[in-house]
Amino acid sequence: MTINNNIIVKNYKCFDSIEGGGFDKILPINLIIGKNNSGKSSLIDLIQFLIDSNDTFKKTGRDSKAPEILIEHTLNESNISRVFLSGRSGGGIPARNFFEYGKRFIGKKYTYRYTGENQKSFVSLDAEFVNQAQQMINGLADSVEFPFTGKSFCNISAERDVNPEQSNAELKFSSNGIGATNTIQQILNKTDKNSSLIEKELLEELNIIINPDICFTRILVQLDDQNKWELFFEDANQKRISLSKMGSGIKTVLLVLLNLIVRPQIENKNPSSYVFAFEELENNLHPSLQRRLYNYIKIYSKKHSTYFFLTTHSNVVIDSFGTDKNSQLIHVSNDGDKSITKTVLSYSGTKHILNDLGLKASDILQSNGIIWVEGPSDRHFINKWIEILSPELQEGLNYVIMFYGGRLLSNLSFDFEWLKKEVIPLLKINHNAYVVIDRDGKMINTKLNETKIRIQDEIGENRCWITKGREIENYLSDKILSVWLKEKHKYQFEISNDKNTKLEENILNASDKIKLKYNLNKTIYSSEISEYIDADSIDVLDLKQRLNELIDVIKDWNK
Repeated sequence: MTINNNIIVKNYKCFDSIEGGGFDKILPINLIIGKNNSGKSSLIDLIQFLIDSNDTFKKTGRDSKAPEILIEHTLNESNISRVFLSGRSGGGIPARNFFEYGKRFIGKKYTYRYTGENQKSFVSLDAEFVNQAQQMINGLADSVEFPFTGKSFCNISAERDVNPEQSNAELKFSSNGIGATNTIQQILNKTDKNSSLIEKELLEELNIIINPDICFTRILVQLDDQNKWELFFEDANQKRISLSKMGSGIKTVLLVLLNLIVRPQIENKNPSSYVFAFEELENNLHPSLQRRLYNYIKIYSKKHSTYFFLTTHSNVVIDSFGTDKNSQLIHVSNDGDKSITKTVLSYSGTKHILNDLGLKASDILQSNGIIWVEGPSDRHFINKWIEILSPELQEGLNYVIMFYGGRLLSNLSFDFEWLKKEVIPLLKINHNAYVVIDRDGKMINTKLNETKIRIQDEIGENRCWITKGREIENYLSDKILSVWLKEKHKYQFEISNDKNTKLEENILNASDKIKLKYNLNKTIYSSEISEYIDADSIDVLDLKQRLNELIDVIKDWNK
């Protein structure tokens, strides 16, 4: 589903004529993050224009210039064969036929200008060509695959509401929520409509998102004294609550579901034909409800192969999507004169986002629970093991993983009462805590040092996992490690992962020809190894027992 086109808009609102802003590529879920008025909505405008070529976009230029959209495409054989025909030759083209000449452009970057209504024109090609080929080079613009062909644009704006409405025959609702109440009442009340779409399907999906905070058993409509239809929900005690008396968070969730569940039905379209653009869904939503809503979107996108563009200034989004391979973060920043965009690919980029949004480390208080580990390699392994045994649990939604960093452990405390100046009380950060600690030592019965014993006593043995092997890497099976070395690094040696020896030593002991130093690139190597971990590889030492205990704790955090 990845669209490998670089799409840039210039001369549009906050984006200048030199650098502009846009997307390096398009993934199923695209998070557009930045301060208010940084230019997030302008990127949504860009996507909408690519789909519907609306006139409003064309009229909103900058510095008296019309907007310009440039799209970079990597040429493939199909593009070339449509224009450089194998059955033609001559005309000053230095090859036995046109296709033989055109093949040199396969894999090259071709940039074209898009002006709407499928109108495209050549801008540049990162390869040299003879003048006699100019006409065919120009013609490539019409042969390249255009992103979002055949798609429909669906938007929820940041300014939105769901209010009582008078009845009309239209099954239609806008990006700001107007028409939502009427659409629901039409489906519920008209005999020619399928009321189960609202009474059953939408209600079930709503409860998936809002549970465990609340659970509704019925959705219905009633006329008020101004002859307007009002939405009501009933709970298990048959207590009836009007939507107008609820917070705007429930209205946001309802609008999302109307677009994802109801709109495809009433417009008779496949969900995969839509591109959804939702703006600032986090407004008036508690962080836990944000996580469940974003998780629902993540699942929906994967199930229906749909594209989402989500603007936000919430750090919960980074938690929910930051490690998802089908998502990307685009940071929009404004220097007072112009905006620029940058795809976030590293920790430092994420840090810039957090600083830009004015978020503090104390926001970790909002997470359901924290698993404290020594470093990033532990995180890779634990996430993979949890995915195998309990795939419904997700980092960022049900738990977060934080690093305490080996020797820093001596300066940490899980005891509320022990508040010495040099000690960091982790339970003050979040009382739902679990800690994973390497045993260390060269013997399986090595006596634990005072720090590890203290941490275990403070947090409790049922919240502290001290590895049975020397380090967490000793839970990796010989087979997994051998396959990893062969597939990723072309070393065909059998690894014996001795449980009282560090992994780096076990790797080097397999052969003098192995030059790989695990500890020098621990984060990268642990990520690689995680790809090969499977259900058959977790019956090592006490790993499965410990994982089941940890999973029970996470489920308890999430009720």
